[in-house]
Amino acid sequence: MTLSSVSWQHRLSAIASGFLGDWLEARRNPLALSMDFRHQGQVVTPDSPVVPDPKATLVVLIHGLMELESVWTFPNQPEDHYGSRLNRALEGGVTTLGLRYNTGRPIYRNGQQLTEALEQLVSAWPVPVQRLVLVGHSMGGLLIRSACHYGLNQGHRWLSALSDCVYVGSPHDGSWLAKGAQASAGVLNALPRDYLRVVGEVIDLRSEGIRNLSRGDVLAGEGELAALVPNARHFVVCGLLAGHARHPVNLLFGDALVHESSAQGSGQGDWILAGSATFSGIDHIRLAHHEAVAQQLVEWLS
Repeated sequence: MTLSSVSWQHRLSAIASGFLGDWLEARRNPLALSMDFRHQGQVVTPDSPVVPDPKATLVVLIHGLMELESVWTFPNQPEDHYGSRLNRALEGGVTTLGLRYNTGRPIYRNGQQLTEALEQLVSAWPVPVQRLVLVGHSMGGLLIRSACHYGLNQGHRWLSALSDCVYVGSPHDGSWLAKGAQASAGVLNALPRDYLRVVGEVIDLRSEGIRNLSRGDVLAGEGELAALVPNARHFVVCGLLAGHARHPVNLLFGDALVHESSAQGSGQGDWILAGSATFSGIDHIRLAHHEAVAQQLVEWLS
């Protein structure tokens, strides 16, 4: 059930793609990651997927900014992740795929590509897909919402199989860190001293993907809201740095990158969630591979 074995070259590409992915892609630089489904370290081609013992329930784990699908694996347990837990818990088992993609591209462009890939994947899956579960960490949750929006607009059939969307530490209303980078660049660029302006321009080189995180933009129109796709259940997982929910650190930094209110989509309109859970003492990255979160997902999805 290993998602993938990841080399240092892959990690370097993930970091480079996250920071300058749109620029790298425009120049056809090999460091720009392509979008691929992966299973047990192998690429799964959407229009002709080949996996051992394919199941009727399909779980897709979608990583966040500058990450790879390996972020889902438990420390020192490369074969253990949220998909493997669901495989043991759900009747009939599941097949888990990890999605790898260029996180520096605009989220809406990745969303448009992902909905096309899911349409091919579900249509060509070796057995009829009875249930599709999408789990996104950080930016990955925003990508899910983007793909669902464009899939609805295009009348894609994969949405009829979609049963559940899980957003793990996703900055639906923006990340305070991304907002800070945007504000800092603006201030430094306005200062008269040349060396301060250079620092501002370097910060301003960040990719469109990072810029999207400052407000949680998932559509081509800046600031345009995307409703939760109907006929599927939606779950939110939030983290907090300190062990006590009301600790000042949590109010300032949330899970280190995302405030609880943003992870809950408080500014997105009247969302109806099937479940929401906040875990004190679990930071942003550990939300993707923590025992308590795994137990919560099994409880929600079983």
